[in-house]
Amino acid sequence: MTNRCEGRKTSLKTAVASAALSIGFVVVSMTGVAAAAGKVGFSSPFLTDPFQAILANQTVDQIKVIGLEPLAATNANGDPGKQSSDVKNLIAAGANALIVNPADSEAIIPVVKFANEKNVPVVMIDIAPSGGKLAMIVRANNKEFGQKACEALGKAIGGKGKVLSLLGDQATTNGRDRTTGFNDCMKANFPAVEIIEKPTYWKTDKATSEAQTVVTTTPDLAAIYMQSDSVMLAGVLNVLKSAGKQTKVGEPGHIFLATIDGTPYALNKIREGLVDVTISQPLDLYAKYGAYYANAAIEGKTFQVGKTDHGSEIVAAGENLMDYVPATVVTAENASAETLWGNAKQ
Repeated sequence: MTNRCEGRKTSLKTAVASAALSIGFVVVSMTGVAAAAGKVGFSSPFLTDPFQAILANQTVDQIKVIGLEPLAATNANGDPGKQSSDVKNLIAAGANALIVNPADSEAIIPVVKFANEKNVPVVMIDIAPSGGKLAMIVRANNKEFGQKACEALGKAIGGKGKVLSLLGDQATTNGRDRTTGFNDCMKANFPAVEIIEKPTYWKTDKATSEAQTVVTTTPDLAAIYMQSDSVMLAGVLNVLKSAGKQTKVGEPGHIFLATIDGTPYALNKIREGLVDVTISQPLDLYAKYGAYYANAAIEGKTFQVGKTDHGSEIVAAGENLMDYVPATVVTAENASAETLWGNAKQ
């Protein structure tokens, strides 16, 4: 399903980075400089789910807000080969910097190297590549996403039972990290839980099909962990309803549902009592700081490992730096918070 929502037009203060070395770490300031002149291209891996569609719109909006000119955003439709062509076309169109959300963490490496050869800096958002020289990676700690989902789920089911784990695409760092974080936490804290892993490749039809099979053949299923509510949740809820197994949180027979993304749909379902917990990705921060670092790269600014003034931390990621922006665990208690991107007016 494609949902081209209008991105939230948030205000972004023009900013510079200042690095102050103190007690072995660096505080990076994001306030106070004028934007560079230039064109920025944005390459999306696909636009078939609300998360990616809103992220694309907000990123383009933030490029404008910071005073740069956005080129027409591209859509790779999940094809790494098309994304390679998209990026080359953006460079040919005069991009002075690129913001890329990769369809495949390995396949994007030669694309980054091509941009490097053309002296066009690249900022990655949401998903990290497996290599290549970047101006910055802006993402959240996806292993922690999996860990937080595990902690909430494992505790709720009393540390025992069968759990369906719907995997994202393991060709992406996000998919692998969300799997590792969840599985490591389960092994360490809830070893009696039986995990039933099924691949989905971030595909709604695949997630729905796998959920259908497991739900109908596992009468004692205790919980479902979804690595993306954007592409999995609607199908899973339909499966549970059709199977007569959709109950509200706290009711007898309730199958605990833990998701990642924090889409408007997921937040609504938490408020309705049908979903227990989601880890809200900081989509708005991906867009905001993706644009910020693209501008900084055009200006030739560089950064160091350390704390930032927007509640994150820049860490080393191989030969690159990664700004780990914070995410939020969402339950019924905070599902209506205005600070969640899924509650913003689109």
